Amino acid sequence: MAKVARKGAGETTDAYCPHCFLLVEGDVGGDWPPAPSRCPHCRLMIGVGRARPSPAANPGARGTAAGVFAHQAKRQDESDVSPDEVRAAIRTVAEQLGSRPERLLMVDYQQKASLDKSLPELSDVFAAFGSWKRARREAATAA
Repeated sequence: MAKVARKGAGETTDAYCPHCFLLVEGDVGGDWPPAPSRCPHCRLMIGVGRARPSPAANPGARGTAAGVFAHQAKRQDESDVSPDEVRAAIRTVAEQLGSRPERLLMVDYQQKASLDKSLPELSDVFAAFGSWKRARREAATAA
């Protein structure tokens, strides 16, 4: 997301949220964002020039982002997505990432769902199962 100062002039990079570590903007130049901006994923504010150039996070940071997503998703309790669709989506994303469904991280699922609109959103997962852990467990046992 943020342009790393060590790069040459005119070079661009991707900008990642410093809170949830998901992609916010691609091919940005200079410090990003140029003005305070709200992350479309976790909805937290990103200060001027505070975006990250990669999705790498310190240990535990991705767990913090998962808490933000879970809180948001729990506030929406209506969904047109069936539990079977949710289980299939979790298995699909886990397979794409080379993981078992019961080990798939919520943040990794959110990243894929934000790029692939055919996947149910986290709010649909929570509406169907009440928790991420239960959804993963059911996706693993229903396979």
